[in-house]
Amino acid sequence: MKSIGLVAVIALVTSSLMLAIIAIVFGWPHSHLPVETLSHPRNSFADEARRAIFHSPSLAKSKKPMILVLGASAPQEAYLPSAIQALAPAFNASNLGIGGANISELDQVLDLVLKAARPQVLKESVLVLTFSYGIFVPDAVRWSNKHFLPHDIVEAGIFISDIEREAMRCPSICNPEGVLFKLAPHWLLAIAKKRYEVLLQLTPFLPVHVGDRILRWNVWRHDPRNLFYSKRQKSTPKQSPAVAAQAPPESELVQARHQMDFITKYMGPPSGVLHDEQFDKLVALLNKAHASGLRIVVVDMPLPSWHRAESPFFAPYESRLQAVLSPFLETGKARYVRQSDAIPDDEFRDSIHPKAEAANHWTKTLVDQLFVER
Repeated sequence: MKSIGLVAVIALVTSSLMLAIIAIVFGWPHSHLPVETLSHPRNSFADEARRAIFHSPSLAKSKKPMILVLGASAPQEAYLPSAIQALAPAFNASNLGIGGANISELDQVLDLVLKAARPQVLKESVLVLTFSYGIFVPDAVRWSNKHFLPHDIVEAGIFISDIEREAMRCPSICNPEGVLFKLAPHWLLAIAKKRYEVLLQLTPFLPVHVGDRILRWNVWRHDPRNLFYSKRQKSTPKQSPAVAAQAPPESELVQARHQMDFITKYMGPPSGVLHDEQFDKLVALLNKAHASGLRIVVVDMPLPSWHRAESPFFAPYESRLQAVLSPFLETGKARYVRQSDAIPDDEFRDSIHPKAEAANHWTKTLVDQLFVER
């Protein structure tokens, strides 16, 4: 028994010494307000999920009411916390959106928010839920898409959200679905997470696997089956730069339409059909947010007029969203704001996202509508 205790003490001392050395070399990770999951420029959806997990404890520092934006990539870019706070100085603003999120993942982010923020502050705060039809993609479709996830994860059939995947670093305290996360007080989880924040500073300097640096050597990558293809490529005449330069680049509008086509395929067949799963999860999310005392504002995110007219999913989405929200709107549990009519087509850089110079206009339009009298 004594030997077990001694081993535990040595392990604790060694671990603490290692963390101290890392903190001395790289600094102590200070979390602060506002919380913003988007990096500038954007890094990855996984990075945004990681920020949501490890930066959300900072919400406990807010003594003022908060404006909390949840959504996917478009509201991340459109509603920057600094711009919101400039227009609504009585509030602390944070944006915990995650690119490519669906309702399931937003619900997990909301759990992080509710765990961290002070209950009395939540009762005076505004939850801004920002939606477009893409956010209602089913879990089985979203979390098996090889465009957004490593192929080995998809092949293994591990269909979990970016939040759940990043929480695997510390599942008992980081995963909103975990029992300890649900039962432990916020301050204890915040202390435990800080240990992992210290270690995360090493991430950019370490390979994913210790053998990765060796496996990058071409000698290990040689495949005799590629010999035939490499010879055939050498024998194929290449197009001269002069000829290639003659092909005009696609216009922004053509590229935007290609993006919309990609989203249509991403939503999964049959085209134009939205499944019940994510709408059912939205109802649960709204009830949870209302129970916490949050003032809920659902924002129907703007899309270009041609996107609304041409997408097979837009009309079914608006119809389903209104049907789901109707009981909440009638009882005053939520408000609905439609942004499309306020945003002109020339403020989009593609089929979804705002131009950088248009973000302030989008933010002002939103904030003006948040505080309009019912």
